[in-house]
This record gives sequence, structure tokens and C-alpha cells, in this order.
Amino acid sequence: MMPPDDARFASAKPDLTVADQRVLDRVFQHPLSHNLSWRDVIALFSAAGGVEHAHNGRLVLRLGADHLTFAQAHDKDLDADDVMALRHFLSGAGWTPMSMPAPSFSAGVPAIAIIIDHASARIYDLPPDDAHHAARHTHQRHHTIDPMQHDADRAETYPVDHRFFDAIAQDVQGDARIVVISHGKGQSNEGDHLVAYLEKHHRSVHDRIARVISADLPHRSVPEILVLARDALDPASENIAGGGAD
Repeated sequence: MMPPDDARFASAKPDLTVADQRVLDRVFQHPLSHNLSWRDVIALFSAAGGVEHAHNGRLVLRLGADHLTFAQAHDKDLDADDVMALRHFLSGAGWTPMSMPAPSFSAGVPAIAIIIDHASARIYDLPPDDAHHAARHTHQRHHTIDPMQHDADRAETYPVDHRFFDAIAQDVQGDARIVVISHGKGQSNEGDHLVAYLEKHHRSVHDRIARVISADLPHRSVPEILVLARDALDPASENIAGGGAD
């Protein structure tokens, strides 16, 4: 497949919703996402290009004149090969998180940061400057978890996680943009577990998540982490991936 013409695609890029931008971020996240659903990918391409369910069961994703075809999926999530194929297709079309317009919000909409690890979640308002750094709320997890447990396993083994995540969701009600900051990779990244839970149980909160970034939380100060969060909302920033991820 030949790379698409940049000029052709430059005019074809729509403004993505927050949910669509999150899907694009997850396609390009490192390490590879293991909970990227076909439903979300189809929603992204429905907004960005086109989707065709062929009579032979194949799924065809379109961007302009180019397309990518997948065999019929038997699982709800993409596997690693599917994610890599999708990443190459989007990259060739110039569709990367840094190349896209930032998710659109109404002027003056506030922003908040959720800094989460395996012990607690701290919620901060994100002022436009370094005015203050006091958490408006802190939620403590009252049990010890195995960070390598899969989401489905954890739902049964650690039902108290529901109370922990529900408390966070209740504390961020409103219309503010949300940046989730965590650390670790794959199943050990608590931010990914929170996002997966919000997607299933608090969709209105999930759809306001503008960015999920990874940072070396144990070795960064709160002011440094909040700078990363503010930069993540700036499409011109080079720190969108969370600089200093572990």
C-alpha cells in the first residue's frame, strides 16, 4: 500500500472527539495496548474515514482512498499484530496523536488531573499556571493488590476496586477535561485499569478523558507531574507522552 499524499490527508482530518482521540492514543501507546476493542476502533474510523463489513466477514477500514482489511475478529479486543498493522496504516496516513487537532472542548472548560498508583489516587485542579498544588481530594485503596492481575481477574479477586474507582468517578463529575497520570507498563499501570473501569461503568466520565500519560511518579514532584498534565492538553507540546515514563 502506497503512503497517502500528505496534502490530500491534511484536508481530510476531522476534529476528533475526546473518545476518538483516546482510541488513537491507545493505538500508539508503548507498550502495546492489550485492551483496545474493535468497537472503539470501528467508532474511530466511522468518524475519521469509513468502515465496511464485507460479505466474506472481513472488516475494511478506510482513510480517503486507502484501506486496511482485517479477517473476521473472534475476540472483542485487537491482538498485538492487529494493533501494529493499525499503527502502520495510521502512521502512513499521517494520523498520529501529535498530528491531530486536540480534542475539542467549549471555551473555558476546566481541566483536572488524576494521579493514580496502586495505593491511592490524588485529584488536582489544573490552573493555567503554577498557582497551587494542593490536591482537592485523595482516595486511598485499603487493600494490597497484585499489579499483574488481569482486569477480569481483578474484578473477582478485588471487588473493593469498584469502590475505589467509583469514588474517583464521583469526585470528577462535571464537564472538566481529565488527564490521567500513572506509571508502570501493561497490567501494572493502574491508570489503564481505571480507564477500563470508567469505560464500562462511568461512560460519561470516560468520554471526558483527554489524555492518559505515563510518568515516573516516585521520582517526580507534584509540580513536575502537573506540568506534564498541562502539557498533555497542549497539542504543540513535546511532552505529550509523559516524558520520563518508566
